[in-house]
Amino acid sequence: MPMQMSKKEIELRQQFTKKKSAADQKLQEGNTEEARTLLDEAKTLKNQIELMAEGRSLDVPNVPAGNNVVPAIDEEEGRNLDDKGQTESRTILTATKEYREAWFKVLTGREADLDSEERSMMERVLRENRALSAGSDKDGGYTVPDDISTEILKSIQELNSVRNLVRVVPKTSPSGSYPVRKGAAGKLYNTAEKEQIQELKNMEFDQIWYNVKKFAGFMPISSELLNDSFVNFVREIVDWLSESAVVTENEEIFYGKGGETNVEGIITSGKYKTLKAPSVITIKFLRKVKNQIKRGYRKNAKWVMNTEAFETLANIEDKNGRGILAQDPRDEDNFLLFGRPVEVYDEIVTDDKTQKTHILFGDFQRGYFMFDRQKFEIKSTDVGVDAFLTDQTYFRGIERFDGKVVDPEAAVIVTDLVVGENAQVETPTEEKSVDVGK
Repeated sequence: MPMQMSKKEIELRQQFTKKKSAADQKLQEGNTEEARTLLDEAKTLKNQIELMAEGRSLDVPNVPAGNNVVPAIDEEEGRNLDDKGQTESRTILTATKEYREAWFKVLTGREADLDSEERSMMERVLRENRALSAGSDKDGGYTVPDDISTEILKSIQELNSVRNLVRVVPKTSPSGSYPVRKGAAGKLYNTAEKEQIQELKNMEFDQIWYNVKKFAGFMPISSELLNDSFVNFVREIVDWLSESAVVTENEEIFYGKGGETNVEGIITSGKYKTLKAPSVITIKFLRKVKNQIKRGYRKNAKWVMNTEAFETLANIEDKNGRGILAQDPRDEDNFLLFGRPVEVYDEIVTDDKTQKTHILFGDFQRGYFMFDRQKFEIKSTDVGVDAFLTDQTYFRGIERFDGKVVDPEAAVIVTDLVVGENAQVETPTEEKSVDVGK
């Protein structure tokens, strides 16, 4: 059985959370000296916590270190824990072998086989997930075991996922704030020995508030699959959730409506600088797009567009007849524009009537954060909808994430770019040559 986390370790975790929050607040206020002191104290607490976790792992062989403990807390102590403490305990719980086995029993219709401890464990996780839902008490599901969640996330990243474009910030709590540094790095001051060091003027910090949203859907699975091997069952779950997650995340992060209840989309946020495309697309215009953001952002920037925009730009050639989209010498399947990678996402919409679309350019690792709980939830039923008549079991999948623009200066969006048959591009002549490498 899992080892218990000591009361001392729980106290240290609470102290760490408070120190970190206080440091974030000081950074927001611009008080860097006090923030540094608080962060140093938080690091000391973190080292103590890691040592205690390592000590536990030595007593429990064959289980991943630091991920196999359930806090020993009574009801009164539980009420005093903050959100992070409660979430940490659940995170640790879902990493255990016992939870994995109980989870499989529940989803494959063998709840009667659960013993009292397994039943209590599953009910606890279900209650915590329901508490994250603003709707019905029936919302939520059973958290997918950690090893399977990791497999799903790996599968997502192997697909054409926006996670590979933006910065993903793992969060255990459903809401909160996160400090971000704004602006490109500047030059350090020439400082003599014992001379007071000056504050970097370009270093600005802001607090970004996030509130993870729920995205859910269901799919039928035949009863034969449930009676098949555990490996085949997990493979089906991984494929379903990873493919559905990619479609959902890509669309939301590009076009989310924002506000309190929706993800803030890159294109729909209205926070990035925009540049309207001319009727004829030229190399000069594309260079202008690149130079709309500061050089500090350009060095890690990417071009982002759909296939139709890619095909349009591929028709632009230099004076030597070379396309401006050059193959990446490190990977022939990838292309560069002005030396920066081109990413193709067909979730970027082309208007059917006007044949207009968008092109994005920027450092989205700096400009946009996806706040991800990195947990998936599943619940099953064989009595809902037409499951009984078709001898199927319906599975409801849930993931929770939020997305925010964190630095509007990090990217620029081209609007009204005409693609398709009506697209017009300029091919420079000898007299109007342009060096595409600059």
